[in-house]
Amino acid sequence: MPETPLRPGFHTADEFMSVKVETGIVALDSLLGGGLESGLVHLFYGDRSLHDDFQRIAVKVQTSLDKGGLETPTIIIDSANIIKLEKFTQLAYEYDIEPETALERIYISRAFNSPQTYDLVMNQLEGFLNTVPARVLMVTGLPQLYLEEGLKGEGMQEISHMASKISTLTLRRGIFSLVSAPVSIRKPNFPQGGRTLTGAAQVHVHVSESKSRRVYTLAKHPQYPVRRTNRIKIISSGTTLPLSYFLASKEETLDD
Repeated sequence: MPETPLRPGFHTADEFMSVKVETGIVALDSLLGGGLESGLVHLFYGDRSLHDDFQRIAVKVQTSLDKGGLETPTIIIDSANIIKLEKFTQLAYEYDIEPETALERIYISRAFNSPQTYDLVMNQLEGFLNTVPARVLMVTGLPQLYLEEGLKGEGMQEISHMASKISTLTLRRGIFSLVSAPVSIRKPNFPQGGRTLTGAAQVHVHVSESKSRRVYTLAKHPQYPVRRTNRIKIISSGTTLPLSYFLASKEETLDD
């Protein structure tokens, strides 16, 4: 069973017992040395398809302990508009969970503008965690609405405040936190959101896609070096693919 979160205050490193939980994505679990780690903020950035993985994780952690889950709810603060209820339903069936049960355990707060994102993280999140026994926190598109509205100095400060708040709550409560951000336009291999956002996350995963694969690059981790893995994208049955699809997949594998 996961350890009970420590009370607020000063604690030495040996008081913390790290716990890992599987994501349900074999390639990603391998990259992370077994899965997500408690007490760490995991920053995912890159292709928007990474939010498909977020939805899978939100359901997977609800499975029983003997199946690699946590049997606890997931809290999602959604600023990236990723929520697809039909996807949650499909995943629930895949993991042999009643869809109604899965949806009851996924708590979603949607932000439609940057002030709402800031209010949810800074003023409401801690109270929500006190009420809901969630072990997984997801904040999708943390800087996204700020960028869409035109990022200014005040917005950068607010992103910094939110990043620090999430980091503090994650460490204090020993939860599993995932944050997503768009990729930088100027630097395609880096996230947008400023140095405070990247500095507050101990784990960085860059996600990109080719025609046939989703590629995960571990860009930062307290224990592991920079490395990369990938997984073949699942194609619906009955879909006809051109020969070039398979040739591209073979060429990409050879490139690695």
